[in-house]
Amino acid sequence: MPETQIRLPRVAKGKRPQFFDDPAVDQMMTFIIELSAEVSVLYDRVDTIERLLDSKGTISRTDIENYRAPDAVESERMARRDGYLKRVFRMHQNTTLPKAVKSKAKPAPKEKSKKRRK
Repeated sequence: MPETQIRLPRVAKGKRPQFFDDPAVDQMMTFIIELSAEVSVLYDRVDTIERLLDSKGTISRTDIENYRAPDAVESERMARRDGYLKRVFRMHQNTTLPKAVKSKAKPAPKEKSKKRRK
């Protein structure tokens, strides 16, 4: 039975969530997260190339694309990813921010009641 390809919309609907007071900080965090994901994928791809070269001597692009990591290799990669993400997103606990820089997060606005006053 042939697989049907699912097509997803390329653009998310709705308003983009904002987590920080300054939208530029949200943009910067998005950039860092996306770049971190791309670097992690590159680590895996280089690991694949190195393993194939060790085992075969020469490889083709098809060899790289068709490679499926055994469970032991996948475990190593998961440990590497975990360490990588902990390094990239570590909290700088020894650093204190001046009061002017600390977040001034506002509580979420209360929902207005739909009841009418008499």
